[in-house]
This record gives sequence, C-alpha cells and structure tokens, in this order.
Amino acid sequence: MSPNLQTNFWARVGLRDSDRDVCVRAIERVYKVSEVEEFGDQGYCSFTLMVTLPSSEHSLIVQLRPRQHDLDLNIAEEARKTYGNLAPRVRGLDVRLPGGLSAFEMELVDGVPLSKIKSTASTMDEEYWMKKVKLVESFASFIARAWPSPSNPAVSSRRIRADSLVFDGPGWLSPCTGVVGANIVPKLRQLARELPDRGLRLRAQETLESLLRITEYPVVLNHGDLIPSNILVDPETWEITGLVDWAEAEVLPFGTCLYGLEHLLGSIVDHYPSPSLIYASPTSRPKFVYHERAEELRRMFWGTLVGEAPELNRSLGEVRLMRDVGVLLWSGYAWDEGRIDRVVNEVDDGEEIACLRAFLGVA
Repeated sequence: MSPNLQTNFWARVGLRDSDRDVCVRAIERVYKVSEVEEFGDQGYCSFTLMVTLPSSEHSLIVQLRPRQHDLDLNIAEEARKTYGNLAPRVRGLDVRLPGGLSAFEMELVDGVPLSKIKSTASTMDEEYWMKKVKLVESFASFIARAWPSPSNPAVSSRRIRADSLVFDGPGWLSPCTGVVGANIVPKLRQLARELPDRGLRLRAQETLESLLRITEYPVVLNHGDLIPSNILVDPETWEITGLVDWAEAEVLPFGTCLYGLEHLLGSIVDHYPSPSLIYASPTSRPKFVYHERAEELRRMFWGTLVGEAPELNRSLGEVRLMRDVGVLLWSGYAWDEGRIDRVVNEVDDGEEIACLRAFLGVA
C-alpha cells in the first residue's frame, strides 16, 4: 500500500505552500514560543513540527493532519496501554488551521527511523550481525506486549473506534470495527477473486478458509503501517526505542502486523529483470530480496516471541495464519491516497506484488 510521493504535503491536502507559515505561526501562539521548526523526518499523511519549550532543553512534536488522516485519541491511548513507552503520548490541540487541519501534540520519542540506517550489505561482520539480532529480538518483544495477559486483557466487544456499521465474519472478529478490521472476510474474498495470478488467488482463498475455521482467537491493537520509516531504533545498537504514526492502527487479530518482520529481513530491489521478458530492461520488475542469514533471524524472532509470551506457544499455527492475513491485507491492496479498496496489479503495483510473492512464498 505504498503512497505516491511525487507531491508535497500541502499540495496533497489542497493547500498552498504559504499555508505552512500560517500553521507555524498558529503553533507558535499556542506555546508562546518562537522555536518552532520543521521536523527532519516527515511522513506522507502529516506535516510535523518540533517545538522547543522556553528555558528548557525539552522538545515535543506537533503533527498537522488533514481530516481523512486524523489521529483517533482513543486509539493513541490504547497504544500506550498495550505497548507502553514504545508508543508516544498524544493529545489534541485546540487551534484553528487552514483547510480544516488538526494538530496533535506528541512526546519526542528517542531514536532514529530504521529506514535511515538500515543496511543492505551482502555480507555481515559480527558487529552488524549483533545489531540485526538486537533489532529482531526487540521487534519480537514489541509484538509480544500485545498478547493478552492478566495485566493486558484482550479487547472485548467494546468499540474503540466505530468506523463501520456492517460486519461480515465469525463472532470473535466482532470487536474489529475499523476500516480494515470490519471487512477482513470480504477483503480476503475479493483478493481470492482478483489477485493477478492463480498462485496468489489460491493462497488468499486458503487463508480465508483457515480463518473461518477458527472459533476463538485474541484481537488486539495492531500498528497499521509497520515499515522501517515508522520504527525508531537506537542508532548504535538497533534496539527498537519506539513506534510512530499510529493513525492507521486498528483492533485486529494478534499477529496481523507481522508483515513488519519481513522488512527487517530484506528489502525491495528495484533493478531486477523479469525472467519472462528476454529483452526486458533492468528495471522491468522489482523484487523483494532477503538478506544474508534471514532465516536464522526469523527463527530467533519466533523463539523470542514465545519466550516473552509463553502462552502463545499453543497458538503458533493461528499466529502464523494471522501473519498471512496481514500480508494479504497490507500488500494486496493499493494505498490510493488512503482509500485502500483496489486490489493490486502487475502494471501499477510492482512493489506490492513483489512483497506478496516473497512474504507468502508464491513464485
């Protein structure tokens, strides 16, 4: 579900570049300070400012968001309850901004985006290997925090976010009321009909049938865009220090966000010739390539996950199934400015198709 990055934030939300200055001045008035500057790491669906408070070295983040990509403060609170200090504290600001933009204050989470330091070296020395191990183990610890326990029960039938009034699926999925969660079954059915080759369609159908056979399984808050740019790490050790951009987070089956592990084990290679085209250019088809010792790291992930939450050992088959559900839902639909309703195809969505084939083992 990769977005189009050809336009800047202001153009994407129908505003002018000059509206940036209007927004900065408005935030300066909120905090009564002049040290408000553009943050170095920007997302696609928001514009982020850093505010340095007076007489203090303490800084915080203010994120400006259009209505269609608003943050749900109930979701932000649930993220803190579930994942602790790996999710930032968030509060809404009462400020009028151009174009109906909303402003949200967040604590500044330590670390740098993994996308800025992730290496694709073909060989790894001991230092690099230990960083990869720390990255994968800390990712497993993050995922394990959501497994239900006495101190962190599974989400009940209460609604954290009620985006949909229509539900189609087994009863244990009923707490999943978000844009994706309320439509898991129909979305998988659509993928089983419309994915661009028989192997992928068959995998989607098998995944759907396996899902429908389950009678009970925990649903928890899942991060909705678990990619390297949203994963913050210690630059020296690569231990995960926080996760940002919870705007797409939803209550979903535990493990739905495990597609994120694949992005720690490999990366997209854009210049990869298509074997079906004898005279293909080097840019004919992107491919997802796993890095050296990826399978060893994958085993470490599962071992750490079970070590952190021993109770899930009895449900590993279901956890792996939910990982496949997440792969299909996340890479099987094009982003299309957040609509997420078009099944990917070979012509327009090469990276998503590459991820589907690699993550699901479908040639």
